[in-house]
Amino acid sequence: MKQIHFDPTDQEAMNKLMDEHGDSKMMYPGTNENGEEVYISIFNEKIVTSTLQSNGWTRKNIYYRDGSREEMYEK
Repeated sequence: MKQIHFDPTDQEAMNKLMDEHGDSKMMYPGTNENGEEVYISIFNEKIVTSTLQSNGWTRKNIYYRDGSREEMYEK
């Protein structure tokens, strides 16, 4: 499986991921620095990360090509 390196502070790198993998139909699994499961979905105009937090909540971050962002939580 291809490994994706994702840095939400690097807009240029995120745009490059959208250019290279925007048509991907798969989610890329991984872990964050806290050992929590993270799933990354890459679309042409956004990247969506879903983090299964250790507190039982799921945090969803959406990073758009234009630099705007959203953050949501689900129980």
